[in-house]
Amino acid sequence: MTADRGRDLVTGTLLLVVALVWIGLVLTTIPDAPGSPSSARTFPLASGIALAVLAGVVLVGAIVRPSAASTQKVGPGLDALEWRGIAATFGFLAAYILLLKLTGFLIGTVVVLAAFLYLVLGKRSPWLLIGYPVGFALAIWLILGKLLAVYLPVGELINLF
Repeated sequence: MTADRGRDLVTGTLLLVVALVWIGLVLTTIPDAPGSPSSARTFPLASGIALAVLAGVVLVGAIVRPSAASTQKVGPGLDALEWRGIAATFGFLAAYILLLKLTGFLIGTVVVLAAFLYLVLGKRSPWLLIGYPVGFALAIWLILGKLLAVYLPVGELINLF
């Protein structure tokens, strides 16, 4: 088994477990609206099912992939740089959750995305560090918050809207 195949098996399995837990939580915690084609649980349930299907695709691809490099010796699954990136991603996710509560969706998203681009991905372009986070946050805020009327967190310390 090559390192890529092993990594895909682990990733697909973890994503499948997350999807199944997500689907179970959606079905047990969000009430359904009988007689209505959609309800509050429709989008979360569809997202969980989509994640499960995509995880299945990753697993099937890893299982049926021909092993062209079967003679190569398998090295370690993740090197130190990848572990650093994984840890940084989860650290930024925790910081994002905290910032969402304190500053709200717009400010929290802009700050965390800009910091992630700069500190983890090493992007140094001022246009990218300002444009992408602001554009992304505004687009999501307009589409989800205004067009679809999805609740987005407002800040306890700073409340823009």
